[in-house]
Amino acid sequence: MKILHLSKMDTGGGAADGFVRIHQALLGQGVESLAYVLKQKRRDVPMVAAKGLLNPWQKLVWGLGRAIAKVKRFGVKPVGVYDFDAEANFPAEPIIRHARTHAEKWDLVLVHWSGGFVCPETVREIAQALGARVALWQVDMAHATGGCHSNLGCKKYQTGCGACPLLSSTDPRDISSFQAARRAQLWKELDVAVLAPSGWSARQATESFTLGGRELRKFPIPLDLSVLRPADMRSARQALGLPTEGRIVLVRALDPGLVYKGFGLFLEALKQLDDQGVVLHVAVIGDRGFLPGGFRHVTFTELGPQRGDAALARAYQAADFFVSPSTNETGPMMAGEAMACGRPLIAYPIGIAPDLVDQGRNGTLVEPVGDVAALAAAIHTYAEMPAAELSARQQAAADSAGRIFSARYFAEQVQAVLRR
Repeated sequence: MKILHLSKMDTGGGAADGFVRIHQALLGQGVESLAYVLKQKRRDVPMVAAKGLLNPWQKLVWGLGRAIAKVKRFGVKPVGVYDFDAEANFPAEPIIRHARTHAEKWDLVLVHWSGGFVCPETVREIAQALGARVALWQVDMAHATGGCHSNLGCKKYQTGCGACPLLSSTDPRDISSFQAARRAQLWKELDVAVLAPSGWSARQATESFTLGGRELRKFPIPLDLSVLRPADMRSARQALGLPTEGRIVLVRALDPGLVYKGFGLFLEALKQLDDQGVVLHVAVIGDRGFLPGGFRHVTFTELGPQRGDAALARAYQAADFFVSPSTNETGPMMAGEAMACGRPLIAYPIGIAPDLVDQGRNGTLVEPVGDVAALAAAIHTYAEMPAAELSARQQAAADSAGRIFSARYFAEQVQAVLRR
């Protein structure tokens, strides 16, 4: 099996981390997996920096094209991440030429988060030149819309976009409508397969104007289960300078302004718990400086960014349970990582959470989505849960995650795409 990957980045977010994990898992299963990124930052995984394949003339044309595209949309200020296909003007020829030095024919072109790298027409040119099928990894909502990565509740992706609220547009034939129509046409022509890491993202693909009717398969991003696994809690806490006694919840801190990530909701829930006198320590990974002072019963430690599976595993292992307050996304990948390390998950029923949580056995789904009081109540339950019951839920989390996050299972599911 020969798989060629296209991803703008190899680091800098969950989409990039997921792409790298997929690439690593396939390599580990003996698959010929060749990955192209716009600019390589990681050196621990074999991949190709596409910019390095450009000759001087191609580099000039590519750079000018990006500059012109950015000037044209200078007055447009999208809310969140928004792809303008005109900026994804990287040429197909260098990638085709380089791929043919490895093999003349490829089985699959797997498109990850490619905004600002390659547009759909370039994907088509690469796939047709190499005789490959195209599959879209449905990360966030990138492939399901006319450009946005998180719709923030907007349903226009179901009807072809237009008058995009994230672009503050009132034009029904704006860039979102144009891109949705082009993408839908191209993906239909190519008979692409859509690979969704969760039931939530699979439903969005089914409802999508651009992806509806395409072949759809659902299976999660694989994890390195030799690293992301249960381990001694006390040792992990000592290594991170965390309290060795008492309940610890782990959460990822992000700017509360990123509403769909839900960290602002978590902070509101924490305030409620503190007012109720709940004793809890919060271990915070990711961005620093978003935890307010003034708590009387809740304490916290900012661990900062934890890079690499080993560092992440230690953070999970040090905690008793993990909270994901996101309200709109495909993953988060951290939900599966936490459970692989034997940490029950508290989350709203979005993304991969409903696929992972057996309510009350290995975690808790909180409803309705975005409800702060319900989130606080779930955290309160785990903060004061009897030790034996918590231990049973931790074991159940590890057992359930180990069954669906293996590299072998992922490779088998990708192989099935080629047996249509």
